[in-house]
Amino acid sequence: MATDDVRATAVAAELLARYCWAIDDEAYDDLRSLFLPDAVADYGAFRCRGGAEVADVMAELHRGLRATQHLLGSVSAKAEHDGRVRVRSQVRATLVARATGERGKPARLEVAASYRDLLLRTDLGWRIAERRVDGRWVDGDRTILPWFDRAQRSDGAAGAAQARGT
Repeated sequence: MATDDVRATAVAAELLARYCWAIDDEAYDDLRSLFLPDAVADYGAFRCRGGAEVADVMAELHRGLRATQHLLGSVSAKAEHDGRVRVRSQVRATLVARATGERGKPARLEVAASYRDLLLRTDLGWRIAERRVDGRWVDGDRTILPWFDRAQRSDGAAGAAQARGT
């Protein structure tokens, strides 16, 4: 692995960890600042343009949740000749609803997805310019995120999921 790719992976891991923490901490102003104003974010079932829209949509989607935990891993980045950085990573999120489900316990959902991001360096630091999220699997109370099953998957994610029977 080239030194530039190792540095790019470290930068990407930090930026994407900040994304996860911003959602889990409900720090939507911080989340907004991680994206370029004209960023394109494709979450499969919905698309956003710019950090402000991403933050607003995430705030709305997570409004009925008691807690979330986004665990990021398998971050791999490739530095391009023009200074851009392409990143692949995995996320596993646990979402806990405010309302109770069966047996009086809070309803809960586990989600696994892959992120594909394009990062650009700005005067304010690294920012997400493009994001594509491919859902891998979901388990638990699907009423928490009813749109998840409608999310489009890339051919690679769909093929891998079919092979696993998910």
